[in-house]
Amino acid sequence: MKNTIILFVICAVSCTRFSPEIEAVLQQAGNNRSELAQVLKHYGRDPADSLKLRAAEFLIVNMPGKYSEYYDAPWENVATACLRWSSSSDQQLIVDTYHLGEQVRRDDVKHITAGYLIDNIDLAFRVWEEQPWGKHIPFDLFCEEILPYRISTEPLENWRERALASFADLNRSFKEHPVSAVEACSKVNSLLPRFRMDKDFPVMSYSQMMTSSRGPCESMAALAAFTMRALGIPVTVDFTPQWSNKNTGHTWNSVCDSTGKHISFMGAQSNPGKPHQGATWNKSKVYRHTFARQQNGMEDNISPEWLNAYITDISSEHKGFIDIDIDVRVKPDGHAGHVYLTAMGEAAWNPVGWGQTDSQKITFSSIGVKNLYLPVYYIDSIQVSAHDPFWLRGDNALHFFSPDTSNMQQIALTKFAPSFDWNSRMRRGVFEGANRSDFSDAQRLYTIQETPETCFHEVVIDQQARFRYVRYLSPPGASCNVAEIEFYGTDTARLQGTVIGTPGAWGKSSNTCDKVFDGDPVTYYDAAQKNDAWTGLDLDKPKRIGKIRFLPRNDGNILYPSRIYELFCWNGEDWQSLGKETATDNLTVSYKVPANALFYLEELSEKKRTATHVFTINNKKQQWM
Repeated sequence: MKNTIILFVICAVSCTRFSPEIEAVLQQAGNNRSELAQVLKHYGRDPADSLKLRAAEFLIVNMPGKYSEYYDAPWENVATACLRWSSSSDQQLIVDTYHLGEQVRRDDVKHITAGYLIDNIDLAFRVWEEQPWGKHIPFDLFCEEILPYRISTEPLENWRERALASFADLNRSFKEHPVSAVEACSKVNSLLPRFRMDKDFPVMSYSQMMTSSRGPCESMAALAAFTMRALGIPVTVDFTPQWSNKNTGHTWNSVCDSTGKHISFMGAQSNPGKPHQGATWNKSKVYRHTFARQQNGMEDNISPEWLNAYITDISSEHKGFIDIDIDVRVKPDGHAGHVYLTAMGEAAWNPVGWGQTDSQKITFSSIGVKNLYLPVYYIDSIQVSAHDPFWLRGDNALHFFSPDTSNMQQIALTKFAPSFDWNSRMRRGVFEGANRSDFSDAQRLYTIQETPETCFHEVVIDQQARFRYVRYLSPPGASCNVAEIEFYGTDTARLQGTVIGTPGAWGKSSNTCDKVFDGDPVTYYDAAQKNDAWTGLDLDKPKRIGKIRFLPRNDGNILYPSRIYELFCWNGEDWQSLGKETATDNLTVSYKVPANALFYLEELSEKKRTATHVFTINNKKQQWM
């Protein structure tokens, strides 16, 4: 009799007629079909649950492709292993010792239970209906920004129950003292744990993030989304695939106010309306993760994982984005796919968006200004240029780069990457000589009139007097920032002496005045005081000064003497080598290059840097893109 009842229930569920979209998912579910069908039947009994039935259908229709991926090991083992992952010399030993094994993938459509979905839907509806701002949230917005049962590929858990329990006091106060969704978001976000950035941590569940408080920006945004949605606050996860001239992007959140406007914030860090990287930094494009599949045509399968059918373009919500049209220069025969917009990372063109094309023009919508782009086709997963690279200027004008080999110029390169403008801190700096230790009888040897380049500068001193004390006196507000100083006598011999100068360093760091004379071009002096700081030498006895060499403070992006560097130029289709040169003693390499071209410089020594940055030449100087 018992077996007959079970068979009847299975038959009743399997024989129920569903829409073609639902039926397609149920067929994918295989043995898990009955669990999904049970959810639909649960909400189909009572007409009062018709909206919950629509919500269940929304989740199930968009379930294919969603999954959990995790190590089937205790979380304390996984977290402990992650803490030493990148810095470990034996990662396999960590895997074996903590019994991590291989990551497990469980597709939702084949493993999710009816009870889990029903609990998720009921709790989502409860907070939507109870919160004072709920009346401003339409059903479609609710489905995307409160209802979803997962954020990414984290292991599933009853996160709504746990978050509601953890923030029960705030949840109660929202009803007793009504606030807006934005105000509620700020209150909750201020109580989330502050994260320590750690890219080695995997995608985590709500509980794992609350206990670990470590991970990348994606984890911070996910934790905020979990917590807010559990409390009925409509929150999204937004991202840019790439910053200007960097291979990395960033992820943050937005909260929807009562007018339907989204206000960005950084989960577990800064509240809505406050500055954060996602709101202020220069972006190529901006997208929002969605639960529902979007009709954006992302089926080419040639691009990074982020470029998929579950994102929507929200660049137009941000400032500094415009639409552009460019002429079609190249269109491969028979190519029917997308034309992609790529942005320059570290000597690689990375996809950041896609556009529309016809026989005459290519249209890209809402792309960020002050960025370098290249439109490309993908043919057999290979990039083919659709036009020349272009810089979208701040005034919305486009400048295209095409090497002009009829206009060659000799240049001296000083950096392989951009840096903060430390150089300007030496403008109006003064070198002095004296015979009294307090420099009350100081005579000026040389004044730096213009902002120096990041290389060694050599000045000849036409001064007959002899000095026991020599120094560099910083201009006001510059904290005596300088990397290296060398004093020479009239016989070209470098003068030695005891280091003297303003004591201490900014922030009690190790960047004291002796770093200027340590022979290391990367270390520098950063005085504890911004004004009247100086550093120099006690030469023991008066000597004539014949020459001074100095190097501005830098970010370690300088060229090292005797190291070999290779210069590359974009030739319209690929990066072409312009040859290898050895850096001179004044930390430069020289090349003859075409005008209106893009370049990057790569070091070839054993200490080769992984980061390479694109630049052009303007007035014979490197101009970073």
